[in-house]
Amino acid sequence: MNRIFVYGTLKNGQPNHFRLMDPGTGTTLFVGVGQTVEKYPLVIERSWNMPCLLHEPGTGWHVKGEIYDVDDEKMKFLDYFEDHPEMYTRTVILAEYTNSKDTQCSDPDSQSSAPKSKENQPNTRSECWCYFYNDRDFVRDLPHIDVYDSKGDHGLEYDASIDAKFDKDKKS
Repeated sequence: MNRIFVYGTLKNGQPNHFRLMDPGTGTTLFVGVGQTVEKYPLVIERSWNMPCLLHEPGTGWHVKGEIYDVDDEKMKFLDYFEDHPEMYTRTVILAEYTNSKDTQCSDPDSQSSAPKSKENQPNTRSECWCYFYNDRDFVRDLPHIDVYDSKGDHGLEYDASIDAKFDKDKKS
């Protein structure tokens, strides 16, 4: 299995979570809630209001998200969905488990189904794959946030029309 850290539309309760959980594209297991050990800038790009994590360690905030284990088939799907390595680049980071339910919109039922182990206890760290946005210069000066919610106070709801092309291409 491959461990991943998700911070945006793939989180539970967000517009693309169904894609992460779709058994037709591989296996996904929720492991826990966490945050990045390093600080990174998380911004909301303005064309489609999509969250973009920038690979600029030490800048920004400890980004809150969710940690999952996925099989190779799901990893391949996620690379395709995230347009790796063109739009996003998949990189290993350190994430730290938290006991917080504050990932904005995480479903408590999903969290309670996570396996209880020493591995996902608060303050335990884990190496995870994470997708970083490549066009940093385009979004670098946007406000940094520590947690993404499509329907957050920022008023920048994710524009799912960007996924229409993905869905069309996937069917072809």
